[in-house]
Amino acid sequence: MEKEHAEVKKGFAGGRYLREILTVAAGAGAMLGASYIASRVREKQDTEASLSRLEQMLDELSSTGGRKEAEGATGE
Repeated sequence: MEKEHAEVKKGFAGGRYLREILTVAAGAGAMLGASYIASRVREKQDTEASLSRLEQMLDELSSTGGRKEAEGATGE
């Protein structure tokens, strides 16, 4: 009986190590997942900011181009 009990304790010790390894692996996975999501959000924000700047530049060019065309039409 005590031999069986000792084997159960030994098996439990192996389970404890396995549980610790799984806990560390889960924590590392969570950190990698969080950093991946954060990088994707940051990339999306950078893209949106870049598109916003391009839209602003196009608006400025179109308004400037419209004024030049109007001035050219009246100057003729």
